[in-house]
Amino acid sequence: MIKIIKENFNLENEFEKICTKINGAYSFFLGTVREEINKNNKKIDSIFLECYEDLANKQLSSIRDQALKNWNLNECLIIHRVGKLYLGEKIVLIITASSHREDAIRACEFIIDNLKVNVALWKFNVNGDEEFHVKFKDKDLKKFLKWEEIVKT
Repeated sequence: MIKIIKENFNLENEFEKICTKINGAYSFFLGTVREEINKNNKKIDSIFLECYEDLANKQLSSIRDQALKNWNLNECLIIHRVGKLYLGEKIVLIITASSHREDAIRACEFIIDNLKVNVALWKFNVNGDEEFHVKFKDKDLKKFLKWEEIVKT
């Protein structure tokens, strides 16, 4: 299941949608808006996320398909929010479900590492009326590239 949404989501409700008796392990990644210092040495008060939704849905579906193909998953849920989000609000949820923990954990890590570099999402830090585009981080690319030898596309 893939969702790109503006509204908040309920973690327990989303978990219940993929919870079944065949799963013995679930791995969760929940990303939230954290307090950061922007380029002008000011704390941010929110972020703004925008995306090219058709392309982002295709990219997230491809990432999900790769995870299902490479790990023994029974289910995989990816939710990403867009729009203006304030400190502490949920941004992204990934839940992987499998019979055993190793598959669930590794697939969850693969998905977030891949999402950070391969999905048409753009993040802006906001302080009052000022917005600053958050540039791509080299460390995120390095994390993603480590999967090339592991994952069959």
